[in-house]
Amino acid sequence: MTDNILKNIIITGASRGIGRATALALAAPGRTITLAARSARLLDDVAAEARAAGASAIVAPCDVTAGEDVRRLVDQAAKTTGRIDLLVHSVGGAYVAPVTQISQEQWDEQVRVHLTSLFLICKHATPFMHNGGLLVYVASVAARQVFPNWSAYCAAKHGALGLLGAVREEMRPHGVRVTAVLPAATDTGLWDDLPGDWNRTAMLQPADVAAAIVALAAYPPHVVVEELTVGHVAGRL
Repeated sequence: MTDNILKNIIITGASRGIGRATALALAAPGRTITLAARSARLLDDVAAEARAAGASAIVAPCDVTAGEDVRRLVDQAAKTTGRIDLLVHSVGGAYVAPVTQISQEQWDEQVRVHLTSLFLICKHATPFMHNGGLLVYVASVAARQVFPNWSAYCAAKHGALGLLGAVREEMRPHGVRVTAVLPAATDTGLWDDLPGDWNRTAMLQPADVAAAIVALAAYPPHVVVEELTVGHVAGRL
């Protein structure tokens, strides 16, 4: 990682899964990591581990689907240096059912979690991102592929890539890099309550995706990887 540039970091979804693994993979002396998620208790545990690795860690409970929460999160993270160097937006949650069985409330929730949250992050964080900054959105292979019974999730993730692509073009003149990471199935809590028989031994681990994000952050500030698909050698489930 280019320590002289990417020192002030925000991780959303930092209490568990890919967000947690990414926060711990990035934790090192000289870095300040603002940890955002809804559970303050779980964030406290992650912050303790990050501090043990030498990083400064700030716990910032936040609902990333609420505009005022996101604005407050970004302001808090940026108040010391006036800038955000690296932001990793990682949110989970899927509703799996035939399209005829999805209620409008369930549809709205998927769009709010996966698409509206990204809009709010881009709206409030990019003004604090400057030359060499990096915005990483953890999407899914479902942002490029489609799967039966995952219509709401796929639609929200496809839409998020469209939003992110437009933001990428807006941020180019400012020297800010915008990257979508598309992991294959990853063994997180998302799968705990989903219907179906899932072979979790053939899934990626959160640390695998975190390692890819750390590698992205290590590129020189003029290099942008627009999309990175991360899969398992075993192939699709």
